[in-house]
Amino acid sequence: MNKGEKMNLRYLSYLLFIVLMITGVNAYSAETLEPVAKKGQVIVIYRGPCPSGKTKAAMRKIEKIISYERKNSPVSYSSSPGNWEDGQVGAVDLHASLSAMEKAFAWQESDKKWSKMYDDVAKICGTTVEEFHVHMLTAN
Repeated sequence: MNKGEKMNLRYLSYLLFIVLMITGVNAYSAETLEPVAKKGQVIVIYRGPCPSGKTKAAMRKIEKIISYERKNSPVSYSSSPGNWEDGQVGAVDLHASLSAMEKAFAWQESDKKWSKMYDDVAKICGTTVEEFHVHMLTAN
């Protein structure tokens, strides 16, 4: 083997090694999932009944609410809209703590635009916000 062939073989060996390492790391990360929430964080689940013909419009409004929250809430939290398997609409929020959740709830209650948008989701679905269920889970 000449010097050029040895260099090409060495280069290919390094390249193969790197590809195998990357593949192994990606496979490992796909197999291990992080917890949804850390200890003390609060997950809030919103669910509301909505006829199948109205869910798309309701989801668009929920997405607008989340966008409004991100721009205007004095408390930072994450939120994801979604459809439940039984056809209900809603969202899941993640708050840093019980105190942070309470501050976010207080802001939501006092913010007239947020309240109207939430009412609008219920109206789209032909119901009221009182029919929406809110569940909280504190992570351990």
